[in-house]
Amino acid sequence: MRTEASIARVVIDVRTRALDEPFDYAIPAPLAHQVSIGCPVLVPLGGRRAVGFVVGLGNESRYDNLKPIESVLGESLSRADAYELARWIADEYASPLAEAMRLFLPPGGTPKVVRRESDGVVTWDLVRPSVSAAEDRVVTLLDSAFEPRAGARLQRSIIDALRMGPVTSGELAVEFGAVAAALKTLEQRGAIEVTARRRWRGESGRAREDTAHTLTKAQSAAVETIAASAGAVVVLEGVTGSGKTEVYLRAIERTLGAGRDAIVLVPEISLTPQTVGRFRARFGNLVAVLHSRLSVGERFDQWSLVAQGDAKVVVGARSALFAPVRDLGLIIIDEEHEASYKQGSAPRYHARDVAAHIAHDSDITVVLGSATPSMEARAAVDEGRWVSARLPERVTAHGLPEVRVVDMGAEFGDGNRSMFSSVMSDAIDAVSDRKSKGVLFLNRRGFASFLLCRECGFVPRCQNCSVSLTYHERGDRLTCHHCGHTEPTPVSCPRCQSPYLRRFGAGTQRVEDEIHARWPELPVVRMDADTTSGKGGHERALAAFEDLASGLLLGTQMVAKGLDYPEVTLVGVINADTTMHLPDFRAAERTYQLLEQVSGRAGRGEDPGLVVIQTYWPDHPAIRAVAARDAEILYTEERELRSSVGWAPYRRIANIVISGENSATVTSHSVVLGEALSEALPDGWEVLGPSDAALARVKRAYRRHIVLKAPPGAALGPYVRAVLARCPAPPGVAVAPDIDPMDFL
Repeated sequence: MRTEASIARVVIDVRTRALDEPFDYAIPAPLAHQVSIGCPVLVPLGGRRAVGFVVGLGNESRYDNLKPIESVLGESLSRADAYELARWIADEYASPLAEAMRLFLPPGGTPKVVRRESDGVVTWDLVRPSVSAAEDRVVTLLDSAFEPRAGARLQRSIIDALRMGPVTSGELAVEFGAVAAALKTLEQRGAIEVTARRRWRGESGRAREDTAHTLTKAQSAAVETIAASAGAVVVLEGVTGSGKTEVYLRAIERTLGAGRDAIVLVPEISLTPQTVGRFRARFGNLVAVLHSRLSVGERFDQWSLVAQGDAKVVVGARSALFAPVRDLGLIIIDEEHEASYKQGSAPRYHARDVAAHIAHDSDITVVLGSATPSMEARAAVDEGRWVSARLPERVTAHGLPEVRVVDMGAEFGDGNRSMFSSVMSDAIDAVSDRKSKGVLFLNRRGFASFLLCRECGFVPRCQNCSVSLTYHERGDRLTCHHCGHTEPTPVSCPRCQSPYLRRFGAGTQRVEDEIHARWPELPVVRMDADTTSGKGGHERALAAFEDLASGLLLGTQMVAKGLDYPEVTLVGVINADTTMHLPDFRAAERTYQLLEQVSGRAGRGEDPGLVVIQTYWPDHPAIRAVAARDAEILYTEERELRSSVGWAPYRRIANIVISGENSATVTSHSVVLGEALSEALPDGWEVLGPSDAALARVKRAYRRHIVLKAPPGAALGPYVRAVLARCPAPPGVAVAPDIDPMDFL
């Protein structure tokens, strides 16, 4: 809303905690009708210029002699609640305010000021956005009787082409070559009209048939619960294949019917092609897509469609939560337990918790859907803070697939040295014989290495922290990255004295080679970071698998979630143990969630499904919970363990990482911060460290960390933020606070 206010409150777009409050600037009379809340402006800042964003307007200031705004750089960039929400995020997650404001800006479409130095002279120059709206030049015939002069064959060809209807100048150029001069002549003579038309770059994908069906009683009850929960958070817990997506679609239909907008978050961009297909089949061009696999221009156009009100349903990854919707009524977070909803760089927000804050004191409903809700969501339901809705059964006739757990230690003892157990081999044989499809899941995460005895399944663990010890090749040692305990790598298994103590893990390429060697007739589509790194890689891989008459989809975590192919009868987990042994208090929960999610890919059609889980730890609570279809086997134990040692959700956690290329400086500043955090520590709070981080050195930077624990609901972010403001990092040292971290790596 524009106004003739004389003063603008401006957040400076500079990444520093020293500029965390808005500055007052005078609005010159010529700009009075241009300045509006949310618009970017160019302002003086000390001896330089800077870009800022208007977050407030008024006619009074505590300060005299205000500097004037130099210019308005564009239209309002963000939605009405942008500043209040950015302010909350900055406080809650101990981040600079400018970082939080950037969440609301259009992709690649914001101006910035850069420092340039030439011949000893420093200037601060404005750089306009590199991305803008794309346009087509549309050519329309105005005078069908127009006759070009003799010999003007190109003009005559253009006139003949336009008699069939308007075309773009680009299409004419493809047909006839260089046409600019001819078009200019024809336009000057009044024969044609050339107009600019916005061209939308956007997400395209396979068209999918709308699969609306009659709701089950549980689905109907869930839809009604959501409709009756304005301003609340609803945890929709439904077994895999129970029809959660149809519940989402019905809830969105009601939201659109009330004239409001909806945002749907998916945990990974690999899910977007299939998810978008379902939503576009139901809502058509009302759907916009926002995720990182789109080009910057495509994201800018999708963002613009939302800002203009042409798109009413936004589907995308974590950042889509900040899309410029006009009247938000519903936020859906699918697979809410996923760690990808936590931002890895400042501001390190969690989309689930930001959405819950948005719903607080509003009439916006938040739906958190999952077959395996997070411990945080379960605790909120148990405490009555969030509402529960359940889908306990599949919508298909066969129900949940059979689960078979294979003890790989016993297989090894019986002489099987293959990565495939006899049960897994028989199951793949059956896929080949029946000409059906299967999904093979390789449970693997990057650097995390641990030792495992291939005979008895023993994994060395920390005696203090109940987590596995991480193997470090340099020094040949095992280390706990929670408490710092270290010990030499044993030569043989401490439990059974077997010499077969090895680092655990195998790559997808090795598994693919083994499949080709043993089942040469069976096509394999590999879906991992290597095969999906390019634009459209995820969609191409899924399309290739969808087009197979029979075959296997082999992949890592990205095949575990959201895939819905009725012809998949087998899910095979090559190695269930990797995530069990990560140096992370969430390891057991994540293992259960992954295994339950991937097992849900089987048996979604007419044929029954089979899940084969290979493990060296068949008695682990996560394995037993999946096999028995009883989550409480795991969660009862997890509640007791976490509450006794003080981990989330029974304590709030902050992990503060200090890094830099000078080890002594990093160590010194970590001690300073540790002492500052401990100085006025509230009752019930605890500081652990400083100590070396799990990754003690990355890209030449030494890393140490401090862990801060506080009671649930404590104002952890503001406390950390205040301490960091009092203790600025020395040159060459970076401090990265992570409030409510998902891991400690």
